[in-house]
Amino acid sequence: MDFIDLFHSESNNGKLMKKSKYWRAFPIILSSVLLFSCSGEKRETLTSGSITMMTSEDVYPVINIQVGDFQRMYEEVKIKNISVSTREAVVHMLNDSIKLIVCAGELNDEEKSVIAKNDLEIDSTKIAYDGIAVIVNKKNSLDRLTTDEINALLSGATARWSQVKGSDLSSAVIVAMGDQNSGVYKFMRSRMVPGVKFTANAFPCSTTTEVFSVVSERPNAIGFVGVSWLSKMPENLRVIELGDPRFRRDSTITEMEYFTPHQANIYRKYYPFSRTVYIYSHNVGKGVGMGYTAFAASSDGQKIIVSNGLVPATMPVRLVQLNTP
Repeated sequence: MDFIDLFHSESNNGKLMKKSKYWRAFPIILSSVLLFSCSGEKRETLTSGSITMMTSEDVYPVINIQVGDFQRMYEEVKIKNISVSTREAVVHMLNDSIKLIVCAGELNDEEKSVIAKNDLEIDSTKIAYDGIAVIVNKKNSLDRLTTDEINALLSGATARWSQVKGSDLSSAVIVAMGDQNSGVYKFMRSRMVPGVKFTANAFPCSTTTEVFSVVSERPNAIGFVGVSWLSKMPENLRVIELGDPRFRRDSTITEMEYFTPHQANIYRKYYPFSRTVYIYSHNVGKGVGMGYTAFAASSDGQKIIVSNGLVPATMPVRLVQLNTP
């Protein structure tokens, strides 16, 4: 088994590789900020002041840990991090009622159109790669699915478990995931054929905890959750492997392979349901919002990403082979 290890790769002149303007400048900026104005009045800086931010619920666990560590590191920082749907976070940012948001995936065409029409300046910083895990109740013998089979389940073309190879159930399939405003729904919808509707047996959930509850209580349910929530998954649930019929690691592979949403598989782009986590900001200024963004993309912030099951986006990584018995 492979796992992700964060490391500092050096160039010929011995300097740390530079991949992000934020984490690159972070130590320099912090050492040069002014804590007080000329009049002696205290000013907001990268490491002192307050801000309210919004984080998409499907990536909230790891981001909230980052926010907490940043506040512990700098005692004069106060950040209120609110868990909301992806759609709600973006709408608040575009309306300028929230300056800083974190969510997985790029802005859609509608959101980009609003930005262009109103001539908004939106900054984005890539901080992690994560994935959508597919979960089932352990009473369902299913342990793997292809992406085509998942599309059939989502559309309702496959309505009963008796139609699914590997499952010993015969009851109707229930699909549990976030509602239409969620990041998980947005991602899975993009995987389907345009114009095809979701199955009538979809169970829209307001939170990942509710997805866990639905699948735990209903053996015939299948759930879709962000990878950073897997540490909170109930013991009676199981993550299944996914295979893409159109994907081959290299030309020597002749049979389709299945992969779990493990960090190494996401990093190597083997896992089919992988996505990117961004910090988006609008008129955030040069205060705490920029300070947190710099921290999230720095070495310390990226270590939190690694230790919570995601893949760092701004720091070099290496795969370390674990010897298994």
